[in-house]
Amino acid sequence: MSSSLLFERSRADWKNPPVDGDQGPERSPPLGEADRSQPAGRVFAILLESLLAEASAHEAGVLAEEDPEELHDYRVAIRRTRSLLRVTRGVLPERERLRLRHELRWLGDLTSPVRDLDVLADDLDGLVAGVQPELHGGVQSLNEALTRERIVVAARLEDGLGSQRYAELVRLWHLTARVYLIGGEAPPASRRSAGTVADEAIVSSERRLRRIGRNARHSDDLEDWHDLRKALKQFRYVIGLLAPLYPPEAFSSVRRNIPKIQDVLGRLQDHHVQAELIGRLGVSAGGEAALLAGAIADRLHRDVERVHWKCASTWRHLGRSQLGERLRTEMPTSR
Repeated sequence: MSSSLLFERSRADWKNPPVDGDQGPERSPPLGEADRSQPAGRVFAILLESLLAEASAHEAGVLAEEDPEELHDYRVAIRRTRSLLRVTRGVLPERERLRLRHELRWLGDLTSPVRDLDVLADDLDGLVAGVQPELHGGVQSLNEALTRERIVVAARLEDGLGSQRYAELVRLWHLTARVYLIGGEAPPASRRSAGTVADEAIVSSERRLRRIGRNARHSDDLEDWHDLRKALKQFRYVIGLLAPLYPPEAFSSVRRNIPKIQDVLGRLQDHHVQAELIGRLGVSAGGEAALLAGAIADRLHRDVERVHWKCASTWRHLGRSQLGERLRTEMPTSR
């Protein structure tokens, strides 16, 4: 079976009744504020199934390689799922939850090199324009090195999506999303109300974000700022996934302000990754391409220092306290 059909089989299984005779819904029902009183195990499994469908919608596009945004959207679905799994300890079966988190991390790592090269390809003209014109003679060789590298990592991704490991990952994802239909021993928090578990998940994600932010604010290590970026994404994804359980206006200010911080942190990470990547491509190409790549990498490294300062300033003024204050103001408390 080709990897592009794996999700199709999962969706077909979802529409058919399980072997134990439980008919189940044909598709995941939409969630709303009224579902706060539903068992958390059922509601979070429904969210997990919706993320499976979200990923499946982009898998064929990833394999076709006609639109780079298909890979981007596929990666977002993976990250959203990992964020949900982080906050569902005690809600979903622990062994399956941990295994799925581990395998989705492998899948994310598998897709990263292709996405990094796609972003670099889009940015390359602008990066070249920022260095001395006398170095521009290496553009063609640098582009060719980028193309060769992308062919290699894209083939690696295609092999991964066609592997037995990927097939087992999809089956595990599908099984974990259907756990409330299949039955078995319920995890300890699965029968608690979805609203209570959602409240705790959002608050714990915000506390984790502030803890990582405190560490980054006193650090010059770019990895600490990358950790903050990932924690901010997770916080944003958790709020987005659980928002249907709240009134429409809940978290509106928080959700508007998160992208302002995320954009600055994203530039820091992009510059750092691109400096390392283009340096390697220049070495592989040699000659004029190596000189051009070296000049671009030097400029990116200088930009990292400037953006690093802006990250610290932005987090200090916008993220450190304001996010928490807005969250406490906007989260409904009368439940």
